[in-house]
Amino acid sequence: MGDYVACCGRAFQLFGDGVLSNPPRQERVERQRGMDHFSLVMPAEWPGRYSACKRIEEFSDVASGQLARREAYIELRDWVDEEVVRLDAGHITDVRTGAAGALALQYISTRPIRRVAILGTGRVARALALACDSLFDLQEVRCTSRRAENRDAFAREVGPKMRAPLHMVAAQSECLSDVDALLTAVPTPEPIVGERAVEEIDYLVVVGGDSRTRQVEGAVLEQRPVLVDLWGQAEKSGEFRWAHAQRQLERIALVRGESGEVLTIGDAALGRAQRSRACAYLTGLAVQDLCVAAMIYERWKTQSAT
Repeated sequence: MGDYVACCGRAFQLFGDGVLSNPPRQERVERQRGMDHFSLVMPAEWPGRYSACKRIEEFSDVASGQLARREAYIELRDWVDEEVVRLDAGHITDVRTGAAGALALQYISTRPIRRVAILGTGRVARALALACDSLFDLQEVRCTSRRAENRDAFAREVGPKMRAPLHMVAAQSECLSDVDALLTAVPTPEPIVGERAVEEIDYLVVVGGDSRTRQVEGAVLEQRPVLVDLWGQAEKSGEFRWAHAQRQLERIALVRGESGEVLTIGDAALGRAQRSRACAYLTGLAVQDLCVAAMIYERWKTQSAT
């Protein structure tokens, strides 16, 4: 996990400096055979060195939480050695997303983070717990989800890998009590977090981005500064689409620069977006996939040479 955190940190800094480019991604959702057919194409460029394109295709039903089939891979092109490799993107996406969540929390916070809460027990939530444990000197990680069997499985898999104590709880209110930060990773069609539930929590990280889902109520994004990883992607995600439909988009307190431009996680990585109370809203950047794939590829080349 430390390697992923360092790699994503480098990706965000290079993105903020303008070295890496993250062209618009192509997303499509259509109904097929009673389920959503979701496809996503995410390109990224490191001029003179690498280019990458991640492709995801899945059949799922957000309302029931059912995932029928999913295929994800990253095609990485090495422009120096003129090689092209393909990497499975499932594990890479989960772990780099967790790393991004922990880094975003570090970027927006102005005081030490000791206790964190996580909503969700899926693959991304597990990566969030391990990434926060790797990046911060934590006293506690608290986690909850609706099903006891999921909480038990999370504890068995994640608990032994952590330095900080992991406490699994059944109630959301207990999970959110007396914590410094909340990270959410629950693909729900309707919000599960309201402003009253988080009014005592200084820092929020919402791992979202899917146009079909909403994890937090609109008021949550209106009551504190919101840092996005990329505005062009965030505005197409569930919370922002809902706000636009309700003619409330201008109420979202986006973190902006002196000229009024929307700041991104690249700006935050360079120290330009810390806040005393803030929310980071993450949709996932292709530059993360590029840098992680390049790290794996370069290690593979080194091992092959020896």
